Amino acid sequence: MSDALSRNVPKLPAGVEMLLARCLAHGRRQFVEVAQNFPDQCRYVLETLGKVYGYDAEARERGLSPEERLRFHQEHSQPLMDKLHAWLEAQFAERKTEPNSGLGKAITYLLRHWKGLTLFLREAQAPLDNNLVERALKRAVLHRNYVYPAIMRRWTNHGGIGSLQPSCRKKWNCT
Repeated sequence: MSDALSRNVPKLPAGVEMLLARCLAHGRRQFVEVAQNFPDQCRYVLETLGKVYGYDAEARERGLSPEERLRFHQEHSQPLMDKLHAWLEAQFAERKTEPNSGLGKAITYLLRHWKGLTLFLREAQAPLDNNLVERALKRAVLHRNYVYPAIMRRWTNHGGIGSLQPSCRKKWNCT
């Protein structure tokens, strides 16, 4: 599961295959960013994706197994995603949207990565997005700017590594 940055796809040896899921939240975000300029079109996409996320929340609330969740999404989310895909393709085919516009770029993003964005409709344990992991990473990155300098100040002010270990043990229960 990743966004669509090419550097997030590992280079695999010949004969090795990988299931690549794309983060639906990244696709959604593309439309949120241009919604002010294309309100009607973006509203359709965002409402459709909102319904899919609603079905995912319902599956979680029900405590469905991965296989049951897959069948639930295939029954409820698949028709929505098929209709959305047809709508996205029609925007270019019927020349309703300029490909170089902000909306066109958002549509291109979804179409280009459709297979990975819809993996949750084909694989039992595929998530819709990786927001949980991204929030955890963001928290770690934000805190590193505060924690690391404090540790380094203690380390340099009190004789090096000898003071780093006790302060680490005390503050973060490190062993």
